[in-house]
Amino acid sequence: MRKAGAGGKALETERTTLRRSRLQSLSGLKLLSEHLDPKLLSRLTQLQELDLSNNQLETLPANLGLSHLRILRCANNQLGDVTALCQFPQLEELSLEGNPFLTVSDNLKISFLLPKLRKVNGKDASSTSSQVENLNRELTSRVTAHWEKFKAAVSPEEEAEKAQADFVKSAVRDIRYGPESLSEFTQWRVQMISEELVASGGPQVHEADVPERPPKAAAAQKPRARPVAKKRPDDVSLNLSPNKRVCTSSLAPVEGGPPGSDGGQPARDLEPLHFLQCHSKNNSPRDLDTQLWACAFEPAWEEGRAGATSQTVATCGGEAVCVIDCQTGIVLHKYKAPGEPRPFVTPARPRPQEFFSVAWTALTVVTQAGHKKRWSVLAAAGLRGLVRLLHVRAGFCCGVIRAHKKAIATLCFSPTHETHLFTASYDKRIILWDLGVPNHDYDFQASQLLTLDTTSIPLRLCPVASCPDAYLLAGCEGGCCCWDVRLDQPPRRSLGTRRSPVPPAPVPVRPQLPAEAEGRCRGCAQHTSASGSGSRGAAGQLPLPPRRPCEVEFVFSEDSEAAARRVDGLAFVNEDVVASKGNGLGTICLWSWSQTWGARGKRPTLAVVVLARLQWSPTQLAYFSLSTCPGEGIVLCGDEEGNVWVYDVRHLLMQEAPLPAAPQAPTQILKWPQPWALGQMVTKTMVNTVVANPTFTYLTALTDSNIVAIWKRQ
Repeated sequence: MRKAGAGGKALETERTTLRRSRLQSLSGLKLLSEHLDPKLLSRLTQLQELDLSNNQLETLPANLGLSHLRILRCANNQLGDVTALCQFPQLEELSLEGNPFLTVSDNLKISFLLPKLRKVNGKDASSTSSQVENLNRELTSRVTAHWEKFKAAVSPEEEAEKAQADFVKSAVRDIRYGPESLSEFTQWRVQMISEELVASGGPQVHEADVPERPPKAAAAQKPRARPVAKKRPDDVSLNLSPNKRVCTSSLAPVEGGPPGSDGGQPARDLEPLHFLQCHSKNNSPRDLDTQLWACAFEPAWEEGRAGATSQTVATCGGEAVCVIDCQTGIVLHKYKAPGEPRPFVTPARPRPQEFFSVAWTALTVVTQAGHKKRWSVLAAAGLRGLVRLLHVRAGFCCGVIRAHKKAIATLCFSPTHETHLFTASYDKRIILWDLGVPNHDYDFQASQLLTLDTTSIPLRLCPVASCPDAYLLAGCEGGCCCWDVRLDQPPRRSLGTRRSPVPPAPVPVRPQLPAEAEGRCRGCAQHTSASGSGSRGAAGQLPLPPRRPCEVEFVFSEDSEAAARRVDGLAFVNEDVVASKGNGLGTICLWSWSQTWGARGKRPTLAVVVLARLQWSPTQLAYFSLSTCPGEGIVLCGDEEGNVWVYDVRHLLMQEAPLPAAPQAPTQILKWPQPWALGQMVTKTMVNTVVANPTFTYLTALTDSNIVAIWKRQ
């Protein structure tokens, strides 16, 4: 037996108990992977249960010899690879919670490698097993088709061994299927299938219908139910037709308005692909009332993939945050914050979170062993004034920031600093946070960098595209405002503002930090104050961060009443042109940041330089958020009828002044497809927000009736 520090000595003391069929005393001993001695553990030929949780294991030795093991607990370790689990063919229960470097692909590998697995992290494993079977079937078909194509192109003079190696390489390189978050699993399986194919001589692998799993695995999975396009059994899908969930263009034709007569762009060929009901309260299929508010596509962080774009979108509304693959319609992750009791209300009636906004970033984390890992982190916030940081690939909440005492309306990350996060609240404050990088225990130490005061509730945040480190725009209940957010600039003194003489102290961020924030649902005319501690802790304990008033308020009309209209839509079309929207005007305004800011001088109010106006719905209702697709010159907005207004404004931006004074018609209007739910047609809804991925391949719309609608460009 090896001895390596305290962990090795602790393991040595277990020698007298190793002959038992159950071993649960190796938890919390700070064991490293090298402390697990295969020579010692292989003596336990009848061991059925092993607890290795709460240690520092990065991998499991490949030759432990525990062929009868049925229960394995490895929670709260540093595991980054699961392929060694194949040595436990009898495993039925597995716990891997708290291993932040394991991903969705690892979950699928586990399901493939362990045919008798019934539970993973305490949950039924049948849904994942069925997903693996479906993926294997499709990948086998694609590899076989690739083999036929490759074989036809191979020269007869080429050496067979080299041709086979080239085939495996080309299959791994060229075959793509499913969401990007599963790419590691699909490439892993493609390589295995390809190697099996060439080893057996070719096409007979497909013709013989070789099972995707070992024979024992197929037998073990036989009684398991097959899910319908969802990852977890507690997700609820919307049935759009009597036969299948996916709505096709024949069921819901897309109607496009004619292009503008002044050289407008032709309509895009968009067809409805998926309609999902995955934010239901208590997972009820009858919930057509939950309001969905915000969505954001995950940027493609993978290195060496210039121009790559994501098909993974995060959506929020009600008590859930979902991460969806747009291609397959699969809900990859679903997060619900634990309920918390209201003040003076019995704990038996917890108050759930209600989410209003989501935003993505990526962080580089260094493990205890010195390895660098790239985390894709999703920030979600809403009613309680908390920001929850979700490690999406690993599927857990890695931190909570108590950011505001009132509800958070929106948040966004800085495009130039991956740890800088803006949060905007109904307390009429915008706070710039530095999340920092999580330590080895995956704890954040967030600190407040700036506090921006607003005169009305901020609804939308938008760093200025040409200088995101210098200025921040915000659409507010009272109009559009701008702040100087340069950290090296002293704040302007204003009545009622204070400046801290020392840098702000860090705010510890702990998993599932309880909150006491109260407030009313978004869209209400009033919001009540909350009890409970704010992000600074008790009064006087932490210094206040610098506070800055609004630098400039933008005016969109000479009419004094129109000048103070709510701005509930705000986004940059390119580095200079801003698209903004306010209720009651029936138009979307395109204006120039550079021309407007260049005429500022020292004025506190500034009339925007309008370039064009886009025709939109004349509704008096508010909170229909617009978005843009800068690379494609697209502006998107939903309306009260369930329609999606699509504007291709590239032709407008290329025209010389003066531009047409009349509002320009949309390039296309996607009519609400009227899907079926609960045996009846959903004929009308409100589309609160519409977002497309950067290449305008997928378009996601969120509604007031708990429906996530996804279109795909053909």
